[in-house]
Amino acid sequence: MPYDDPDPSDPSMLVGVTAPGTADSTRAMAAVFADEFARLGHPAHEIFGLFENPHYGGPHAALRALGPLAVLAIVREAVARWPVVRIVDAARKEED
Repeated sequence: MPYDDPDPSDPSMLVGVTAPGTADSTRAMAAVFADEFARLGHPAHEIFGLFENPHYGGPHAALRALGPLAVLAIVREAVARWPVVRIVDAARKEED
């Protein structure tokens, strides 16, 4: 099979579909994205930057649907819910 010629009978062929959603489901999706990156320790400005970047389709679609103020509130809530814990090795700190 040629590279650019998809075969409909190929079970490995990637197929994308859209799923209908409501404002509530979009808000929930945005909260999940924000929570995920807040739990990884990213600050609010980096997480909001993820929503602004069109490369990240899901978060960017949520930003377009909800607006920047709503998304910023969701991001701030996620960052407040998942505070960053910094672990410092006191012995190593003394060596530096």
